Amino acid sequence: MKKFLFDTWYGALVVLAVVSAMLLGFTVVDGVLGVRSNIAWNVLSISLFLVWIAACVTLLAAFVVSLVKRRWLRALLQVLLGGLLLCGFLMALVVVCFMGMFSGPSDDHFADELAIPAELESDIVIPGDQVGSPFDSADVYDDDFARAVFAALSKEGGDDPTVTCDLSALSELVHSRRDELMAYLARHPGWWLHEDGGRLCATRRWRNKGIWNHQLHGYYSGNTTEHDFAQDFGVWQKTTHYQTRTTIGFPFSPFGRNRGAEREPISTAKADVTRGNLESFSSDVRFGDKDFCVEVFEESPARERRITNAVLVYLKDEFQSLTNLPPDAVVRGSDEFTLRNSIQPGIYNLTLRINPGEPGIVYLKAFEATKGTRLSEGRLKGASNERIGWSNDPEEKFLYENGFTIYEGDWGKPYAARIEVWFRPDSGQPERKLMERVCKIEGWMR
Repeated sequence: MKKFLFDTWYGALVVLAVVSAMLLGFTVVDGVLGVRSNIAWNVLSISLFLVWIAACVTLLAAFVVSLVKRRWLRALLQVLLGGLLLCGFLMALVVVCFMGMFSGPSDDHFADELAIPAELESDIVIPGDQVGSPFDSADVYDDDFARAVFAALSKEGGDDPTVTCDLSALSELVHSRRDELMAYLARHPGWWLHEDGGRLCATRRWRNKGIWNHQLHGYYSGNTTEHDFAQDFGVWQKTTHYQTRTTIGFPFSPFGRNRGAEREPISTAKADVTRGNLESFSSDVRFGDKDFCVEVFEESPARERRITNAVLVYLKDEFQSLTNLPPDAVVRGSDEFTLRNSIQPGIYNLTLRINPGEPGIVYLKAFEATKGTRLSEGRLKGASNERIGWSNDPEEKFLYENGFTIYEGDWGKPYAARIEVWFRPDSGQPERKLMERVCKIEGWMR
């Protein structure tokens, strides 16, 4: 009788656990992604998971007993039940992942009771249209760096992945004239000079129809199309997909996390090319030494590293002389504050023209305008920092341009947020606020 009751108990518990594991996926999705504030759903999810754990422990104990007592048939049955138990959990895991991706965004209800005060309506900054997308065609980019990339792509690609690098001029600047180099990178609107994980790095911006803007993580991608000939069925097109990013880390590759240079500042080598997306070939080459690392990512249809070689030639020429700043590196006039929408609500791009009057770091703070609640406090400062140019002439203005995300709030529920621009001087003097604006924003949703 005891044996029958024991077998029945753990068998029933296994079946219950399998069902619980399946239901777990739905309750996690509904309770966490859908109605996170509903405590009952969260308690149910935890309870089901504890049942699954109890079944696993019970089944394992029964299996050990069967082995000790040489009950081979029962042990085999318990192995099969264990497989069923694992399958139930894996099904729940698949449900969680699938529903998490396709069940829609999650509300945090932050802005449900918020309203934009009438007295702010006339002065509030409303975000403008997005500058462009990372998939824009070549003709919208009008800076020399982007032109060099597209000129390289216009040539037929071969099979030789050899890359040639001569960064001796940059190496000399890093080791002997570092302050001069940093001042140049800070003033040049084509370089986004910022701190990443406590390290300084510079990522290349492109200029889109006269407006400098950097894409997410510095990647630019798209398609270049050539119309080759006309046929009865229309125009045949040859499309070249590309993706690229150029960055300099001091001392490491900022996106590779502690990955130093694989090659010397002056060298010729075969790039490590792998199959990428859309029948393209990818590579990520790094040149430098213990004090700096130039990293060029390329994805393009041919094994020949056309973009990489063009970028390395461009950098060689650029750092031979630090006098070739573009005409819009410095503009004269009053401060400027331009907020634009980005790829989704809650993600924004901010362009400033300011002059802090001394070297240092510019970064952002954000607050809900009516109650003063700090927004995205743990992420915004690190994501929005940039070293920009400066001078003793207050009429001269330098570019700050950055993308940032506000996580509080839901799509379709705008509210007023105060965006503050702060400056941390290198001199060690107290940080100070440079400007602020009240803006109409929404929160980003997962």
